[in-house]
Amino acid sequence: MNYQKNVLVGALLLLTRLGWAQAGAELSGHVDNDIGSTISISWTAQPFDTREQVVRAHPNAQGNFQVHLPITSPTLVQLTYEGEEAPLFLEPGQALAVNFNADNVAASRRFSPAAGNPDKKAANANNYLREVESKYTDNEAYQVLPDNINLLEKAFLAFLDYRRSHELTLFKQSNRHGALTPTFEAYALAEINYAYANDRLTYVNLREQTAGDQQRLVVSPSYYDFLRDNSVVPGNEKIASSQHYQEFLLNYVHHQAQSTGHQPTDPDYYPACYQVAAKLLHGPMRPVVLGRVLLETFRFGHIAHAKALLSDYEATGQAPRRWLEQLRAAQVANAALAIGSRAPQIPLVTATGDSLRLNDYRGKLVYLMFWDTRFPASQHELPFLKEVTEALKGQPVVVVTVALDEQLDTWQRTVMQVSPATPGLHAYVPLARQAAVRQAYGLGKLPTAVILAEDGTILDPHPKRLSSRALQDDLKAAVGRGAAYRAVTLSRL
Repeated sequence: MNYQKNVLVGALLLLTRLGWAQAGAELSGHVDNDIGSTISISWTAQPFDTREQVVRAHPNAQGNFQVHLPITSPTLVQLTYEGEEAPLFLEPGQALAVNFNADNVAASRRFSPAAGNPDKKAANANNYLREVESKYTDNEAYQVLPDNINLLEKAFLAFLDYRRSHELTLFKQSNRHGALTPTFEAYALAEINYAYANDRLTYVNLREQTAGDQQRLVVSPSYYDFLRDNSVVPGNEKIASSQHYQEFLLNYVHHQAQSTGHQPTDPDYYPACYQVAAKLLHGPMRPVVLGRVLLETFRFGHIAHAKALLSDYEATGQAPRRWLEQLRAAQVANAALAIGSRAPQIPLVTATGDSLRLNDYRGKLVYLMFWDTRFPASQHELPFLKEVTEALKGQPVVVVTVALDEQLDTWQRTVMQVSPATPGLHAYVPLARQAAVRQAYGLGKLPTAVILAEDGTILDPHPKRLSSRALQDDLKAAVGRGAAYRAVTLSRL
């Protein structure tokens, strides 16, 4: 699961304030049947940093290795050998030994105290994690997806209670006589309890997404009563190291925003989520969750809102400077194709050789589809042009297909020889300019579409394809939406 690959986000700030020394941790061990491959240990040291820190160990001729990990807080790191991965939990000052077989790293790993170090707690913690992964994480019977999400409310809650009781039993067995450190004990309990809380909180939305043939489930009035427990929300911020705790708080922010009438498709949705998080949290989790809402705003919200919220975060978020730098970089990286950004200009030529400009369609909503006649997926979309244009007749919407073929004449024959004529506007990007257009619009694969607002700014960088029946309704709803985004005043939310 993804949480096993991430740093224990937020723990750095919390534990730095509590005075943790930057002692690092020592990892040693032995690889059975070693084939001379390098061992990589990776982790993310900051919550908003996409770059991983990596240290490498090289087993000697006997398969033994030793490496120092410069961690400054309790951290879940990822050990990788020959493409196989296994999570390890380490705290500064600990020394841990691991033994595994090169043929099956995850299943064979065993932990013990490092030579000369009598403390068994690091080994106990990691042996516990191995058991959790084997019995629960890798067992679909204990996961919400793919099958348990289809259970109705009563049965679903019974499943969650059953899973939690089994997980707590394993934890108690592993923690007999104080076998675990207080930090790991808090972390492990938080992972169990917030996995339960998070799955319960997201059940209705996830079920709707995965069971598309069913109507939205209406749960009983008491279903969300668990959210009234102060130990759940905002919870104990000393367990900031739990990824499930962080995920729960972020999902709770979305739940609260939606319960007050804000929907993800509303222009004010992400500013509303930001304000919910700002009011909910006051301790070490505040800058973490606010920062995660910002990252969502950079990707899915309006650029003006992203800039304003980032400015507020810099002034009031109480985040370390490095976090601010990472968020600024993320905002810049997403700005080019963010909602409200000026659409990059494209040098377009029609099938008859005339020049075409996007500016010619100011005042209309523009659906841009980038395609290539050589690709079957692109050819599949073309017949749906007629259906879409007819459905939008009378609407201030224009569909423009933008070809990125290597051969101009191939595209011309495809467009001009179709009978009856293919509706919409068809244009071609000269070969010498195609690389620049691909980069400007982030075109990793074709076909890909973008919707432009009436003022020429980006309105939706990832709309549905022409072949999707839902696109017609989306385009009708998008008329005038750009102005609705610009009308959102953050101070009035």
